[in-house]
Amino acid sequence: KDTDGNGYGDINGIIEKLDYIKNLGVDYIWLSPCCKSPQNDNGYDISDYITIDPLFGSNEDYEHLIKETNLRGMKIMMDLVLNHTSNEHEWFQKAIKKDFKYYDYYIWRDKPNELKSIFGGSAWTYNEALDKYYFHLFDKTQPDLNWENPEVRKDIYELVNYWIEKGVEGFRLDVITLIGKEPDKLITGHGPKFVEYLQELNENTFTDKLLTVGEGWLSSIENQDKMCTDKGLSQAFHFHRMLINTINGKWHTKPMDLDALCKCCDTWQNEYKGVEALVMNNHDAPRLISRWLNDDKYRKESSKLLITLFALMHGNLYLYQGEEIGMTNAHWDDIKKYNDVETLNIYEELKQEGYDHKTIMEKIMLTSRDNARVPMQWNDSKNAGFSTEKPWLDVVDNYKEVNVEADLASKDSIYKYYQKVLKFRKENYEHIKQKAIFTAQDGVFKMQKPEFTLIANFTDTARPNDIDITKEILFNNYDNAKNMLEPYQVLVVKNL
Repeated sequence: KDTDGNGYGDINGIIEKLDYIKNLGVDYIWLSPCCKSPQNDNGYDISDYITIDPLFGSNEDYEHLIKETNLRGMKIMMDLVLNHTSNEHEWFQKAIKKDFKYYDYYIWRDKPNELKSIFGGSAWTYNEALDKYYFHLFDKTQPDLNWENPEVRKDIYELVNYWIEKGVEGFRLDVITLIGKEPDKLITGHGPKFVEYLQELNENTFTDKLLTVGEGWLSSIENQDKMCTDKGLSQAFHFHRMLINTINGKWHTKPMDLDALCKCCDTWQNEYKGVEALVMNNHDAPRLISRWLNDDKYRKESSKLLITLFALMHGNLYLYQGEEIGMTNAHWDDIKKYNDVETLNIYEELKQEGYDHKTIMEKIMLTSRDNARVPMQWNDSKNAGFSTEKPWLDVVDNYKEVNVEADLASKDSIYKYYQKVLKFRKENYEHIKQKAIFTAQDGVFKMQKPEFTLIANFTDTARPNDIDITKEILFNNYDNAKNMLEPYQVLVVKNL
């Protein structure tokens, strides 16, 4: 929430809503980057690691947030970007002014190779002052740090320890698997020295009290095992589950494939020996309700189906703002409404590949990161109660109906359903930790554990229900349980 009228959510706005978050059943609050940044990539381009961006408040505000969060029995997880900086960071500015020490903080070459930026185009940009190309796996305003340089690593450890001393008790490490890159060999993720760097980071900064989670994207179980150890990270995100309906990159999609979902769940719930970081939604992905299910007529049922499924799998569960009230994709068909640098770049790239405007916008409406980054919808007043001024990004058009105030007043509140499911999860985690059998047939997904069975209809038509509804029903997103499953109905019954 924006409390100072600049159109951006801020730290004091988080403090104002801490009780709302606590009452949901949350233990940690993961904040997107709030260090000083020119905001070319929503804060993932940091220009000063130890100063809070004035857009969001001050260092004193941040320390106050930590204190107020701790008073409510919760902890703060900070999002740190250690793979790259902003090109406005002091280190890069000194580098391009021919300060040799800082020149070696980044990766420079006389000529570019064929490596591409994740945001589109070449991963190399020419700097006229140095007559060299610098490397950036993301936007050209985000030059990659040279982790081979021990001075870089030393400075990083100092800034991590700065925030630990301030009371931060967790870190989400953005694109951390890229720090061991060897661009001359065309190696980007999970490079030969990645684990070595990660263990050195752990040794110089982390303590047993910290929760550390890395962003692994499509890391394999083997790679997850290497980085998630007592000497590395607590856990790591993977997005295999979130991306099962994509083809050749996130911008090309296919219909929901429940067989693929079963296979993915079996791999990560039964074969993986570590702690899975369970994630339905985050700032880098569109809303799962809009991609997998029905965000209109069956919005509430779909929201409840998703949380029931994910909350009854073992691992650490991550929630994203707004999913607890059923927020949806924005569905904007005007490219001018979007702010995200990745979205704007892909629009131009797809246009050059010959796609027409309508087709491109259909892809963007389904997949753009801005679908998740829209302001939180608190009530039906102007700007959804997020700000009294025009927000940095428009609110979703459905905010009059989809907002916290309306949901809490509803007899079939999604928020209250979340509370019930999360309470059950905490009280019954020993049962949830057990291995499961995952099956799917004709649009119906089933997860069977020793203590309970979950069945979910992923379609908008009735489907046969083959579980025994005479047994104790633990969860049901409808008022009734029959021999036919209603559209997007989820049922959980006790086996014993």
